[in-house]
Amino acid sequence: MNYSLHHKMLLSLSMVTFIGLTSLLFAANKITEQNTSQMIKKDMIEVKNTLDIYLKQYFLIKDTDISKTSLESEAMNISNVLSSQIGSDISIYDASGNNLSSRLRATNLSNEDLTKAIHGKTAYSVNFSKNKVIVTLSFPIETNQQVLGIMRYSKNYTEQYQYDRKFQNTITIFAILIFIIIFITSMVLSRKITNPISKLTKSTEQISAGNFDLDIGVYSRDEIGELAGRFKKMALRIKEQIEIIELDRDALRESQAQNKVFFDNVTHELKTPLTTILGYAQVLQENGFSDKEFFDKGTSYIIKESNRLTQMVMEIIELSKGTSNDFTYYFQKVDLSLLVSETSDEMRLKSKKYHIRIDCDIQDHLYVVGDRDKLKEVLINILDNSIKYGNVNSTIRVIVFQEGNTITLKVIDQGEGIPVEQIDHLFQPFYRIAAKPGREKGSAGLGLSIVKSIVEKHNGTIQLKSKIHTGTEVEIQFKGENHE
Repeated sequence: MNYSLHHKMLLSLSMVTFIGLTSLLFAANKITEQNTSQMIKKDMIEVKNTLDIYLKQYFLIKDTDISKTSLESEAMNISNVLSSQIGSDISIYDASGNNLSSRLRATNLSNEDLTKAIHGKTAYSVNFSKNKVIVTLSFPIETNQQVLGIMRYSKNYTEQYQYDRKFQNTITIFAILIFIIIFITSMVLSRKITNPISKLTKSTEQISAGNFDLDIGVYSRDEIGELAGRFKKMALRIKEQIEIIELDRDALRESQAQNKVFFDNVTHELKTPLTTILGYAQVLQENGFSDKEFFDKGTSYIIKESNRLTQMVMEIIELSKGTSNDFTYYFQKVDLSLLVSETSDEMRLKSKKYHIRIDCDIQDHLYVVGDRDKLKEVLINILDNSIKYGNVNSTIRVIVFQEGNTITLKVIDQGEGIPVEQIDHLFQPFYRIAAKPGREKGSAGLGLSIVKSIVEKHNGTIQLKSKIHTGTEVEIQFKGENHE
């Protein structure tokens, strides 16, 4: 059977208290009895000496020698006189133990002391009779080492024994009261100590069940309260660590899922041009140059798909570099206004083929710290997308301005637009909008992923806004630098 800490503490304290108080009562009773016994013994010695003196004085006054004859003849008178002087009963016996004075007739008194006196010894005995305590003292009356008779003295010690008993009862009552008080106090203290421990135990069960928002309910300002406070802090700390672990786990799962998608997309994108190249190469190998038209068509496809494959591999390399912390960017102060203006002029050569105009509204002398080649790559990629998906005879607006310490670059085209639910996915590798109309084929869907990576390496932000049948706006923000 298992006992709780509360019961163990209560039982232990009760046993210790009981044993201690019982020992105290036993010692008090023994000491009281010894004191009473010592007092009676002292009284008996004094009485014996006194009676010896009174007896000698009696015969001296009578002018008579002490002898068996005089003792027997004066026994009654001696008993009465000495009893009056001492205040207790005095009896005279002959040497054989026969009562000469007719006193101490109580039959239930012990004769042990009288027997010893017959043999020449002084002795006393304590007699308990009918709620009374009578002490009898017997000693021989001697002359010239001859026992003439025996004098027996008796005294009532009932009052003294009643006092002792009353004292012992009082001590016992006090001991019981002390035991009850200590028991109740122990019960209260043990509950006060064990209740918080029980609450902490239940709290551990809640923690094991995954509940870390605990209200232990212990508010005492002592070690138990401090323990409860630290336990609650520990639970909150465990909760924070678990949340961090769960976040890391989710991030790892997401990263693994993205890596799988990336690998699947790379495999799919590389497989398509390789299949085309392999197919035409096998046919050309089998047919040779006999069919000039098919030969030209085949080599054309092989060159086209090879270029697309090369471009795709280069984009993957660029994306890998952009997301790698080990890749080195050559940062310097760059005149972004001049870079945007030059890049826009270069892209106008391509936009004219589709009758698309590029208008620039560029604030002069805006500087950023960055890698000039990478920033140009960002501009080319964004303008190229605007040209690919812009309407014929439309306008692409390029705006650059500074507000406070922030430089903003906007590229706004007039095209079919992008559905809102797909905008957030455009910066993912290999993501392409299904059935999205475009003038040029062969894109692997890595351009915007590379752009986003480069912008973030420059501590910038990129946002894309679009409206169906209206167009798309790309907004990039960098931290500006003062021109010196």
